[in-house]
Amino acid sequence: MTFLRHAIRDRLGIRLVVATLLISTLFSAVAAGVQLYLSYQRQVGATVQVVDRVSATALEPLQNALWQFDFEQVDIILRGIQSDPAVAHVTLTSSTGHRFEYGEQDYMERQNRFELVHRLNGVPETIGNLDIYLSLEAIWTNLWAQFMTLIATNLIKAYLVAFALLVLYYRMVTRHLSHIARHIETYDEPHKPLDLVMDRASQPRPDAIDKIATALNGMSQRSVHQIDRLEGEVKQREAAEREAVKASQVRKRFLANMSHEVRTPLNAMMGLFQLIEMSDVPARQKQQAATGLDAAKVLLSQLTNVLEVSRLEANAVTLSPREVEIAPLARQWAEAARGTVKRYGKSLDVKVELADTLPAHLQFDDKRVTQIVQNLCDNAAKFSSVGALLIRVGLDPQDTSSRLPVLMVSVSDTGPGLSTEDARTAFERFAQVDDSLTRRHSGTGLGLSISADLAKLMGGQLEVESPSQLRNYTTTFTLRIPVHQLGEEAA
Repeated sequence: MTFLRHAIRDRLGIRLVVATLLISTLFSAVAAGVQLYLSYQRQVGATVQVVDRVSATALEPLQNALWQFDFEQVDIILRGIQSDPAVAHVTLTSSTGHRFEYGEQDYMERQNRFELVHRLNGVPETIGNLDIYLSLEAIWTNLWAQFMTLIATNLIKAYLVAFALLVLYYRMVTRHLSHIARHIETYDEPHKPLDLVMDRASQPRPDAIDKIATALNGMSQRSVHQIDRLEGEVKQREAAEREAVKASQVRKRFLANMSHEVRTPLNAMMGLFQLIEMSDVPARQKQQAATGLDAAKVLLSQLTNVLEVSRLEANAVTLSPREVEIAPLARQWAEAARGTVKRYGKSLDVKVELADTLPAHLQFDDKRVTQIVQNLCDNAAKFSSVGALLIRVGLDPQDTSSRLPVLMVSVSDTGPGLSTEDARTAFERFAQVDDSLTRRHSGTGLGLSISADLAKLMGGQLEVESPSQLRNYTTTFTLRIPVHQLGEEAA
């Protein structure tokens, strides 16, 4: 009983049985239709044979009795014809005006007429007409009984076969699939193989169930090997991570020490060079001291960039946003840019443009933004010989991706511009426009990389456009960062 109860509750088997019943019902209906059609043709043929029997046996006696006016004999013959179940109605009309009718007229379906004749001196003479009306009611009743019998028989057979199929399917398929599912659900030792064994006798040739079990066991073996290999890799990576953390800590301590150890003598050297410039020494020595001071400043700048890169890699750079007044800050950028231009000995005109819709106050990290702008101005002054350097400040009117306003600071120059390849690699570390042995401009190639990283840290981005869309300018670097608006718009 338990086995049958499980079989009946098997949903997959039930769906199979329902599909089998539908298919069996369809084929049973087709088969029953064919059988009923053949039976109908056979019974209609038997009914038509009644007319042939009448023509062969009763037609001649009926003609003789009618010729002799033996109406009693005519009545007997006509009643005999009408007694057949297939004959619904019989009508005889004589040439003398006599008329005989037998049977019901409600079920007349087919009419057969016979002309009654009598030969007088070899000449046929019509003496009446015999009309026989056949009824198919008995045929339809018989067909309906056959239809009900066929349907009942086929349905009973279909349900019995479906039930037997349900039991066999559960025994041969479903219970094994359930066994596989339970074995996998209760499997909680990923370091051991699945070792799935089917609860049935071994088959001489493996079927689909055996192939599923074999495939699952093989997959379990591979999973165990994969897990062991991954755990080994995890251990190796954890060890490598610990080593990397130690190396990072050592590097931080080294950079901190080097920063102190290098900056201190470097500042002393810069101070000595400045004292030599201010002392009463020959002009040649003052020029040499000025050259040494410039070299020391370049070295200090490069050291600062290297330390800044290390801090960015170690995620040690923190932001300090505060309320900033834009106009004075922009003027400071311009003054710093003029100092940079003067330091490089260039004749560039430094310009500043503030958008009319720019608010008077915004909240952002002005020190980091100033660092980026100074790097951009330093690059512009370094690579531009004549012309102008333009700093534009405003809010990006096209940025709709952020709910905060976006501050847009661009630095444009009239230098030689960038090629497509140089523009694509401009923000990579240690990338330089001229990296040949005979290059004219010094530097480590870290300024733009640091600026791009700082822009991302502030939630923005740094872009380059060469050729620039601004008239009379060749290259434009644009910084976009989200900011908080605090004050009214600038007049």
